[in-house]
Amino acid sequence: MEQQFFSILVSLVAVVFVFLFAVKKFSNQVQHLFGDKFKNLLERFTNTPLKGVLVGAGLTSIIQSSTAVTVLLVSLVDAGVLSFTNSIGVIIGSNIGTTLTTQLIAFKVLNIAPYILILGFLLMNINHRYNKFQYLGKPIFYFGLIFSCLFIISVFADIFRDSTMLLSLISKTSNLFVAIGVGIVVTTVLQSSSIATSLIVIFAGGGLLTFAQAFGIILGTNIGTTTTALLASTVTGKQGKRVAMMHFIFNFAGVIIFLPFVGLFSDIISRINTGLVGQIAISHLVFNIIIATLFLFIIKPVSKLIHKIIP
Repeated sequence: MEQQFFSILVSLVAVVFVFLFAVKKFSNQVQHLFGDKFKNLLERFTNTPLKGVLVGAGLTSIIQSSTAVTVLLVSLVDAGVLSFTNSIGVIIGSNIGTTLTTQLIAFKVLNIAPYILILGFLLMNINHRYNKFQYLGKPIFYFGLIFSCLFIISVFADIFRDSTMLLSLISKTSNLFVAIGVGIVVTTVLQSSSIATSLIVIFAGGGLLTFAQAFGIILGTNIGTTTTALLASTVTGKQGKRVAMMHFIFNFAGVIIFLPFVGLFSDIISRINTGLVGQIAISHLVFNIIIATLFLFIIKPVSKLIHKIIP
């Protein structure tokens, strides 16, 4: 049985690699599709914190990567294109935008993913004068590939329920701090909180994780997603470093602030009659909205703190 488990695990890793490839390609295609509008949007509509939050949430929802958005911010602020103050709202908003994937999974988008994949493939390969949407073919194809991979992973989740090895490992995440640690490590390795939370939702839907375990890991993903921007900032000036540090402090402090209320929050969410997958998706969204709202009121003192840490 465990030998079969190892073979399935290798297959799962292969699917995750294809998933990572699809996410990267989709992000690149969307950025290519929008061209300079991607950067211009940041420059024009971030002059207030609330606008920045909306831009951050919108961009992250579109390109499916808060990591890509924050790394872009590090580069733009370091180049002087965007001010550090204006970048703060975008950082806060990016955490809200990254919850879109879990919402789509909760609403059963996985079931239509193969059809989206086929549509994208046909659009980008039919070279005909009546095919006015050929330029949309690749983004649609990679979007479909992302969720098709998640669909395959959800099938694997059913098989894993019989593995004593995996169940033994998962049982350790019943401890909240272990679960947070797992979330940090998984997100750092995968370089994407969207991917990590998608896997969490799928495994929970397959009966492998409880709500408490899933939410604990999600808290960890919020910290783990900051590592890429921190790494990118090592080759930038102090402005770029401030953006990365702001991202880290916002996400880390958000988790710390929330810890005393995890039990109460879990009780409230458990009363929502949407099933486990729906509850996890809602908790992910609500947590990020609460923390984002809180930080909107303390942007100035936090900004001053960042300037003290990186003078």
